[in-house]
Amino acid sequence: MSQKDDKGARVNQAVLDVLKGPKKPDSGSAVATPAAAPPRPAARTWVGRVADEHNSGLKSRIQQLEHERSAGLVVLKLDPKRVRPSSQANRHALSLVGDDAEFAALLHDIGTHGQLDPIRVRPVEGDPEADYEIVYGHRRHAASLLLDSAREGGFAVLALLDADAVTARDHVLKMYQENAARKDLSAFETGAMFRGWLDAGIFSDQASVASATGLSVPSVSKYLQVAALPSPILAAFRDPRVIAVRWAEQLGAALKTNEKAVLARAQRLSTETPPPAADVVLRQLLAAGAPKTAKRAASLSDTHKIGGRTAFAYSLRDEKIAIRFGRHVDRQVARDLTEEIIELLKKRLKARLDQGGTP
Repeated sequence: MSQKDDKGARVNQAVLDVLKGPKKPDSGSAVATPAAAPPRPAARTWVGRVADEHNSGLKSRIQQLEHERSAGLVVLKLDPKRVRPSSQANRHALSLVGDDAEFAALLHDIGTHGQLDPIRVRPVEGDPEADYEIVYGHRRHAASLLLDSAREGGFAVLALLDADAVTARDHVLKMYQENAARKDLSAFETGAMFRGWLDAGIFSDQASVASATGLSVPSVSKYLQVAALPSPILAAFRDPRVIAVRWAEQLGAALKTNEKAVLARAQRLSTETPPPAADVVLRQLLAAGAPKTAKRAASLSDTHKIGGRTAFAYSLRDEKIAIRFGRHVDRQVARDLTEEIIELLKKRLKARLDQGGTP
């Protein structure tokens, strides 16, 4: 028998001995019975061990993801209908409709390329209509709502969870900082935002608003002045977002001089069709509030003759002009000439106003 065969026989015999169990001792022999070994834990299969490791790793991963989610590191896909606007939203309603050129461009961009920049939200409790509240990103959320209603299957809004925006102060400052970084809030929206903070008691006075935003107290005051303009004046401009800070100062001075006249002029401007340009509205409101000057006592008049007969006569007094045609001028000719004069006045006045001049 070869050495290889002999080794194989010994292995086979060892296996058989294990299967037969321990060898019984000879009768009468004084062999000590060995102490019973402690029970071994049941051996786990390879599949069982893998499952244990998988479950342990999955639990750790879930905890890690939950931590990242709470820290705002995970992008959430949310139903925009379950996300409510902030009570301190700083966007004017006109900034969230398709007529606004910037919003229309944003809506098209998100609809075409998807939402590249997530909004920020914070969790809310006790609201059956919403699970989250916007910290910032109201225009992106408004665009998502429109796309959600227009597309079959809906449209999710991408959001980061901002659990740190717990207090109202943290909330509004994060919103302000996000918008200030892009510098796309109008003076009116900024002033209305500061007014909302003060009315809600988030900040006690203008000085605390200035300290929190890094602005000067006079700057905060000027923004508040824009938002505090009377509603007839805001209506005259149609869109209060066009009102510049310096305009509010000028309008405030005009109101102090002659408030009744300024508000009456604003009322008329708010109903004009088509709406006059913003700079035209400003000039007319300032003119209405200008100090009254003494009326001129003298008048200007003249008569123009052709062939020795009066063709027409005119008189000018306190911005009022009267024209009278001679008796021999045919009535139809007089009417035609009157219409031509009116059309000329319209054309010349429009040209002056379009160029920014005074009419």
